Amino acid sequence: MSEAINVGAAVGRADLIGVTAGKKAAQALSEAVAGAPVTPWLAFDFSDVDMVSASAAREAFLGKLMDDLLERGTLPVFVGLNAEALDEVSFAAQAVKRPVVAAHKFSEGQPVGLQVLGGIEPKQLETLRAVAQLGETDAKTAHQEASGADTGVTAWNNRLATLSALGLLTERKSGKTKYYSLTLKGLVDGN
Repeated sequence: MSEAINVGAAVGRADLIGVTAGKKAAQALSEAVAGAPVTPWLAFDFSDVDMVSASAAREAFLGKLMDDLLERGTLPVFVGLNAEALDEVSFAAQAVKRPVVAAHKFSEGQPVGLQVLGGIEPKQLETLRAVAQLGETDAKTAHQEASGADTGVTAWNNRLATLSALGLLTERKSGKTKYYSLTLKGLVDGN
């Protein structure tokens, strides 16, 4: 189980609408994140938030806050967005070409109903699915196991490294080989 930041409590409001609200939320959330332990993923609980506009999501989550989290090796996971807020966050993520992981709810301390919103290319999704199927893989194994072997090992390596930089994969090194696995089990189930 990772920490969860209650977005409504952290920002002191039930709606995040507009650029100004997003900028204020970014500051409050940065302070909340500073106190959270470094973990592979960090949940942002939106259960107390009624609305998030695309412009507020862009300002609050998809800029410096996300950069800071990814730099420390933590994937942000947005849990409990209502349907309208989910559409707005998805639109913002697609506009800035940045994938966002959303989950419907928590169950036994884990986010469930995961889905990657916006900003993910078809080849990246294909790569995530291959990693999900293999459990843990390196570029050579992914290349060998892929049904479309027209993509070379170098391309697989580049895709895996990119997805790791986006926080969607974790990597571990053994000798000269890097092995990749999903940051969260079930990451591609909703896509």
